[in-house]
This record gives sequence, structure tokens and C-alpha cells, in this order.
Amino acid sequence: MPNSELSTEEKIKDAAKKIFLEKGFGSATTRDIAECADTNIALVNYYFRSKEKLFQEVFRDSFTETFMPVTRILNDDLPLEAKIYKFVDHMTELLKRDPLLPMFVLSEMRGENSKICESLTELQQQGSSLFQAQLQEEAEKGNIRSANFEQVELSLMAMVIFPFLSMNMIKMKKNLSTEEFHQLVDERKKNIPEMLLTYLRQKG
Repeated sequence: MPNSELSTEEKIKDAAKKIFLEKGFGSATTRDIAECADTNIALVNYYFRSKEKLFQEVFRDSFTETFMPVTRILNDDLPLEAKIYKFVDHMTELLKRDPLLPMFVLSEMRGENSKICESLTELQQQGSSLFQAQLQEEAEKGNIRSANFEQVELSLMAMVIFPFLSMNMIKMKKNLSTEEFHQLVDERKKNIPEMLLTYLRQKG
């Protein structure tokens, strides 16, 4: 594909991500995306055929960039403690660069026939099987308590993602700049693993 075509395609995808984040899938229109990309509707349809196809492309890229590396970390051959610290650090840095993505995902998942739910089902098939096995193995050794994998995974994700879902409220309540908010979530990169590991090590 010639560079000029690739450039136009990428401009459309960047514009689509911006519009989808601002308006959600249902309210966004192909015209909105074309105007944001400084192109026309015919070119948007030429590259992506429909708004649905464009949404899938944009979300797949965002999901692959943001969440799939995190899944790979959970499946890395690392000690449990190091893995949890690495997960929190990596996820935090990704969300600092793309803080609206969690809200976008949640808002889209509320709707019936959610496009995101379809994509998540397809893209998460590899799961976090090694992390689950590792938790079970550590529990059998007596190093940590026996814990439900889904609960541990949910707690880990929620503790990282929630500040970004509440970012505007936190910034307003505490009168924080974006830089100060980033300092706050950077502090949590140490606190979250400590809290989770303290829980796991409390056997009984």
C-alpha cells in the first residue's frame, strides 16, 4: 500500500478513536469521523466499509496495545511477587497514556449487542492460565492462602483501573493537575502490589 494511502487510513483510525471516545459507538457518525480526519465519507467507507468495521479495527488496536501485553505479563515465567509488580507498573503506564480507554470500554459494554463484548470474547481467548496455575501452586506450597483466581484477577484490575475511571472527579476534588494525578497513580504502583500480597500471605 502506498505511503499516502497508509497515512489516510491511519488518520481515519485516529479520528475514529477520538470520536468514539467522545461520543460512544451509538452516537458517533461516519460524517463526524470524516470531518475529524479532514477527509470525506466515501474514503472512510472505502477503507473500512462501515462504522462497525472501523470500530472493530480501532478497538482491536487499542485492546491489543493496552490489554494483551498485560495478559502476556500474567503468563510470563516470573515469580509471583515480581509478576504482580510488573503488571501494575505496565498497566498504569499504559493508562496514563490512554486514560479514557477504560471509560470507553465500560460505556460501550452497557449496551445490548455490545461490539466491545464481541471483541473482548474473541481477543481474550488465551486467558491468564499460567497466572491461575501459579496462584494454585503457591497456595499448595503454603506460601499464600488458597484464593479464588477470578477474585484476585478482578481485584488487581480494579485497583489499577478505578483511579482512571474516576480521574476527573479525583482531580477536581483534590485540585490536582494532570501531572499531580500521575504522581498519585505512580505512588499506587507500589501500594497496590503490597496490599494484594499482604492479603495473599495472610493464610487462614
